[in-house]
Amino acid sequence: MNRTIFRIFACVSVLLMAGCQADPYPLATPRRVADVTAAISPAVVRVDIAQAIYKDGKQSLVRGNGSGVFIDQQGHILTNYHVAGRAIEIYVTLADKERVPARLIGDDHWTDLAVIQMDMDAAKRQNITFSSVQLGDSSTLVVGQDVMAFGTPFGLARTVTRGSISNTDRTFFDVQQRMDIDGYETGDFSNWIQMDVPINPGNSGGPLVDINSKVVGINTRGGGQNLNFAIPIDTAKPVIAAILQSAAPGIKGKVDRSDLGIELMPMHQLESFYDIDINRGVLINSVDKIGPYADAGGKAQDILLAINGQPTNARFPEELAPVRQRLASLPIGADVKLTIKRSKKELTLTAKTTQLEGLLGEERGFTQWGASVREVSRPYAIASQLDQVAGVWITSMADGEPVERAHLETGDVILSVNGTPVKDMTQFQGLYDKTQEQKLDRVALEIERGRESFTAILKVKEYAPTTEQGE
Repeated sequence: MNRTIFRIFACVSVLLMAGCQADPYPLATPRRVADVTAAISPAVVRVDIAQAIYKDGKQSLVRGNGSGVFIDQQGHILTNYHVAGRAIEIYVTLADKERVPARLIGDDHWTDLAVIQMDMDAAKRQNITFSSVQLGDSSTLVVGQDVMAFGTPFGLARTVTRGSISNTDRTFFDVQQRMDIDGYETGDFSNWIQMDVPINPGNSGGPLVDINSKVVGINTRGGGQNLNFAIPIDTAKPVIAAILQSAAPGIKGKVDRSDLGIELMPMHQLESFYDIDINRGVLINSVDKIGPYADAGGKAQDILLAINGQPTNARFPEELAPVRQRLASLPIGADVKLTIKRSKKELTLTAKTTQLEGLLGEERGFTQWGASVREVSRPYAIASQLDQVAGVWITSMADGEPVERAHLETGDVILSVNGTPVKDMTQFQGLYDKTQEQKLDRVALEIERGRESFTAILKVKEYAPTTEQGE
C-alpha cells in the first residue's frame, strides 16, 4: 500500500514539475509583452554612423543610422554589417538618451553582421549603466510563434513591434537577392527567418526576441507586405566568436572561410536529365576559371556527391546554404576529397581550398594622384575577365588631377608602379608612399584595360595654367 501511494505521489510530482517548466511558446498577452519590453529595451541602442565613400577621386562622408543590442557587459554591440560595417565614425544612443562614442570591432558582410563596442571609458565618465541580452536558440523556432522586434526606425526613439514567424528557413537563391545595396554578397552560408513583424529603415541591427525575452534573430530586411527578415541568432553566434577572437588593437576582427571557386544549384527537376537518384548530390552550375576546383580538373555540370566522404544532398534551394557552409568551414589551404558524378562516371578529385574573397576588395583614396582604387579580388578578376589576380583598379578620379590627365579610366587596373609589380592594396600603398617621399614628379604605371596593357605616365607635379601673350 505504501509503495502504491509512493508511486502515485511520484507520478503527480513529475506532472507538476512538467507543468511548472517554462512554456517554449507562451502566449503574447499584454502582460507578457510588457515584461519582454521592460527586459529588452534597456539593452537596445540607436547606432549613428559616418561612412566614407569615394566620388570623383575624393573622400566624403555619408551619415546614417540603425539599431543594435548589447550582448555582454564589456560593451559589445551586435548590429548589421550594412549599418556599421564600413563606418569610420560611430555613436550609440542608449535607453537613458546618453550618447556615447563607439568603434568597429569587426564585421562579416557574408552574414550581414558587425560587432561594435561602446567607449567604456566614456561610459564610465558619464556614469552610464546598461543591460545586455541573453542569446536564444533559433533552431527551436516554429512557424506561427510570436516574436517581437526592437529598434529605432527612421531614427526615432526605440520602438517595439509584434508578430509571428512566417518561415524559419527562407532562402534568397537568386544572385542579385544575395547582394546588398552596395554590391556586397550576403546570405550564402545561412538561410533567414521570415516574419510578419513590421520593420522599417532604422530597425536594421535590432534584436528579434521571443516571448521568453531571448534574442532569436537580428532584424535586417523589411520587404513590405509582411515580408520581413532576420538573421537567425544561431548564425550570429559563431560570427560573434570569430570576430572577437581575431580582433586586436589596430586589427579588425573577421571570419575566415574557405572557397573552391564553384557556384551550386539545387537538383530539383534535374534528376532525370542527369540520370541520378532523387535527393542525391548538388549540381556544380559554374566553375571559376581561376580557382581550386578548376585547378583540380573540375568542370561545370559536375554533380558533387560528397565532401571528404560525407554526402552532399541539396534538392531544394534552402538546402544550398548548409552545403556552402560545410565547404566554407574547411581549413584554408587544406586538401579536400570531392566525389563527383560526371556523365555516367563517379570520380574523386582532390582540391586545395583557398580563402574566400568577396567581389569588392578594400577601397582607398590617393589624393595626390586624384583617384580612389580597390584591390583586385579573385571574384573581381574573374568577373572582369582579367588574366591574373593582382593589382588595384580605379574606382573614381577627379577632373584635372594626375590620373585623369594621364587619360586613364575607371576600371583600369594598375599592375605596377615604376616597374615594381603591385600584388595587393598594401603593396600599392607602400609604392605610392615611396613616390611621395621621393617627391617624384613623374610616375610610370603599367595599366591593364580590357585585353590590352600599356604604360601611362603620371605627371604628379601640379602646373599652373599658362596664359598666351596679348590675352
